[in-house]
Amino acid sequence: MQDRYSSPEWTVDEWLQAWHIRVGTAYRCQECSNMIMVIKGGTGTLEPRCHGKPMVAVEPKQ
Repeated sequence: MQDRYSSPEWTVDEWLQAWHIRVGTAYRCQECSNMIMVIKGGTGTLEPRCHGKPMVAVEPKQ
């Protein structure tokens, strides 16, 4: 039987990219339109909530 951990689905670099919290990312509440913005980045998870619901990331205008 092959060791299932010998061939990871993601590399370390891919994990760091996915877990990187970026400065300048904005989130908006879909219910009341409150907004927040990340002013200090880091690594981890960020799941902002308002009214008990997840806030959505705001895409920059092109």
